[in-house]
Amino acid sequence: MSRLSRRILALLLALGMGLGTSQAAEPAKAAKPRVHSLSYSYDIFDNSLVRPATRVLDAARLCRKVSHHPREAANVDDADQVRLPSTWWQPRLGFRAVTVEQMLRGPGPGTGPAAGRWTVSHPKDQGVTPGFQVKDSKGDKFLLKFDAPGFNELSTGAGAIGSRLFWAAGYNVPDDAIATFRAEDLDIGKDATYKDAHGKEQPITQQYLQQILSRVARQPDGSYRCIASRYLPGAPLGPFEYRGRRNDDPDDRIPHELRRELRGLWTVCAWANHADSRAPNSLDMWITENGRSFVRHNLIDFSAVVGAGPGGPRAYQTGFEYYVDFNRMALATATLGLAPFRWEASVDPKIPSVGFVESAVFDPEHWRPDYPNPAFDERTVRDIRWGARIVAAFTDEHIRAAVETAHFSDPRATEYLTRVLIERRDKIVRQWLAGSETAGSKR
Repeated sequence: MSRLSRRILALLLALGMGLGTSQAAEPAKAAKPRVHSLSYSYDIFDNSLVRPATRVLDAARLCRKVSHHPREAANVDDADQVRLPSTWWQPRLGFRAVTVEQMLRGPGPGTGPAAGRWTVSHPKDQGVTPGFQVKDSKGDKFLLKFDAPGFNELSTGAGAIGSRLFWAAGYNVPDDAIATFRAEDLDIGKDATYKDAHGKEQPITQQYLQQILSRVARQPDGSYRCIASRYLPGAPLGPFEYRGRRNDDPDDRIPHELRRELRGLWTVCAWANHADSRAPNSLDMWITENGRSFVRHNLIDFSAVVGAGPGGPRAYQTGFEYYVDFNRMALATATLGLAPFRWEASVDPKIPSVGFVESAVFDPEHWRPDYPNPAFDERTVRDIRWGARIVAAFTDEHIRAAVETAHFSDPRATEYLTRVLIERRDKIVRQWLAGSETAGSKR
């Protein structure tokens, strides 16, 4: 082979190798994960009974507890902060300045459905309270949720407050706002359907819509008040769990119970009395931004925070006991039921739109959700203090402005909730940040 032939062959090989390298370097298009469903009943059963039993039998956990060497969060950087970027949480209050105006806008725009006629498409298919999906006059989609009869403004007010607080705390949440409408302002979409008791698709009729509205609170003027939750961008993938990983998401590499932003969420939930902080109140969305597709993890449905519960006011035991609390059962048995419980000293504000939440007896060290949460159970002092830093950064002005988004008709409700959240914040700061630099942050 001549020298010229060898050079030509070498050039062709180089071009071929370069072409092959270029093709191999092209990023593969991410595959959309499957939709994940989770039963409310199963989640309660598993976390109230099954998982607590397995934790007792976990020898490794027992050894860590005895040796005082708990597993610390796995997704922190050299400064012991959440490693960024994160699809779960973004640094806001406690880490950077967030104005009151920015908090009120939240994920934006914070204005609710546009005026005009709304078109009903589907009923709300999960949760305790009824609701339905609508498209407003501009074509934007919302999920409407209501107050239970006899508890006007309770759940809707909590939903508006909670979405602002948890957005300012750094979490991904829907754009929620208080809205009102009249039944005659609603149209029914031509393809609007619901599933009957046998799981069969049926067309939504005016009679069916009226059945839904008959089960919710009505305003004195005949209108309906709701919390309008704007559809999140992307395609829904179902809830995330507070343990394990989503196996079909290549970006989900750290077990959820080892994530700082989920463990530290305990402190924020304790402050806002978000006892309903569980997997079914979350939603993963498959979104595309800047040419890349990925899963974004959202917290949803804050209609049971502060003093509101599922379908009515919170019980006095909220924050002190699980639904099924073996420790409390053992104590009651050992003392023949004579030992008083701390929650018995609570004073009910007797404000219907507030429900039940207080600050005098609130325990910032041992607060508990309705039932055990896997990530909360793994929290350490470092995780709790991370969350306390966020809570401490809420000024009195932030808190009052968030409460005012509930648009309570009773001014006592606004004043009471503002004071309670301020006092609960201060208790958390004294408990977890006393003597630290953050504890002295300006209110």
